[in-house]
Amino acid sequence: MQLYFIRHGQSQNNAIWDENEYDTTRVSDPTLTSKGIQQAELLAEFLAQGNPSGQSGWMDPQNRAGFGLTHVYCSLMERAIQTGTIISDRLGIPLIAHKDMHEVGGIYLDRLVDDQPIVTIEHGHTPAYLQEHYPRLKLATPIEENGWWLGGREQRPRRISRARRVIEFLKQQHGNTQDRVAVITHGAFFSYIFRVLFNLDVDYPGDRGLPYFIVHNNCGLTRMELDASNVTLYYLNRTDFLPDDLIT
Repeated sequence: MQLYFIRHGQSQNNAIWDENEYDTTRVSDPTLTSKGIQQAELLAEFLAQGNPSGQSGWMDPQNRAGFGLTHVYCSLMERAIQTGTIISDRLGIPLIAHKDMHEVGGIYLDRLVDDQPIVTIEHGHTPAYLQEHYPRLKLATPIEENGWWLGGREQRPRRISRARRVIEFLKQQHGNTQDRVAVITHGAFFSYIFRVLFNLDVDYPGDRGLPYFIVHNNCGLTRMELDASNVTLYYLNRTDFLPDDLIT
């Protein structure tokens, strides 16, 4: 199984982070910016390319011959769904959403009430909303009628176990196959997936305090290959298909 991990395009929150206004204007489930849409469109074109004569070796480690994706998954956060929709529409492949692929923390906002920090209780998009706005989106598992997120903020110890569930799901669906699978997820959560796949500090509950940091740009592309006993990393955070002004 070839695995391609993709971070979603630039979101509203990503943009305000760059402008140092994150704490005051952050939203719980942001959409893509116009720049994020451009990034996703360029990535979709890159993934759609095919050039059989360009293959370099049987593994084609840089995808010179193209990608030939067979499956596309995404998280249920809207920025990932939007990115995945652009890609799946261009490739003509169904888009499947899995609720465990979301960003760390989940759907929440921090608010000060009487000078005390309060975490809002939100539930994410409902099946009705998804059906109306993304009618071709498929769900890997059913979600609650009031929204896919249980509410509150995800605790750090749960993130490693969730990364394990995502990897196990992918192995169950595509292990020991020639499938080429793209997963549109999120920057911070990808670092947990990476740690689990390479057995890095998996007993450490969070990410702060680790002596390394894994960067994934918006629409950055990482290729791995999984077999029964090994994980091979071909490249990490590839963005050469984007112009300089769209690197975020």
